[in-house]
Amino acid sequence: MLQTYAMETIAVTCPSCFELFDVALPPAQECPCEVDYDCEVCCRPMVIAFYDGTADAKSLDD
Repeated sequence: MLQTYAMETIAVTCPSCFELFDVALPPAQECPCEVDYDCEVCCRPMVIAFYDGTADAKSLDD
């Protein structure tokens, strides 16, 4: 039998365009961690830091 798991997401605000979008939370055992990500709205690069069930986006476009 195939088991499926619901993906937990969290809202992140892009530090460049300030639009809000959802990203998948990494498994708790992998946190804290940082992930390179491109904004789903403006496509600008950022780093998202995940820790304690929260996420903080920082711009790489400086």
